[in-house]
Amino acid sequence: MTTTATLSQGKHLAELFETLESGQLQALIASGLLTDLRRCAAELDPTKVNRDEFQKVLGLDPSVFRVLMSGANNTDEITAALGFPFSDWITQKNFPLTASETPTEDEIEIVDPGKSFSEEEGLAILKEKGLLRPTYEHGIRFAEQHGKATTSEKKPFVIFLHEAWQDPNRDRRFVCLCRDAECRELLLDYPVDGFLDDCVLAGVRPRKQPQN
Repeated sequence: MTTTATLSQGKHLAELFETLESGQLQALIASGLLTDLRRCAAELDPTKVNRDEFQKVLGLDPSVFRVLMSGANNTDEITAALGFPFSDWITQKNFPLTASETPTEDEIEIVDPGKSFSEEEGLAILKEKGLLRPTYEHGIRFAEQHGKATTSEKKPFVIFLHEAWQDPNRDRRFVCLCRDAECRELLLDYPVDGFLDDCVLAGVRPRKQPQN
């Protein structure tokens, strides 16, 4: 079944292209990404669109994501609405979230170590990049807000090196988002011998201090 775009949808698309500079539009056309977008639309599966590649062509940084913190939804409400599988241990009881009357926004930066790494090495990499250690809330809310928007087959696992959660077997676990388009899942990684080279790190950019 095919669906014809409405006039308002066509107008919105035209307005989006009007915001692009000539070089950006030419690069977008040459990249073939518009063809990919059309194919994904035909298959009614927008999750197959490679958002990172679109952002690179447009000169944006695909490794940085804004995440709203201290929102109204708790962990159980977030996982119920994810639209993809999640660990049974990721619950409000184990990973409690508290709403705030004044939610804040953090910037999560994805860092590729380019190799396998231990927990200690991962924390050292974040420090070297000037990034702060994330909390489990960063991981859960990142999955809520960007779980379907970021895709990678080569580096599918986004590791949040928060203070480790100890499971009933006393194993130390970390929130991890698998962003492979074919098997998205919110996991609790258990690094027996460290993290493999198909993992990337999530760090938090320090908040800018308001100027007086």
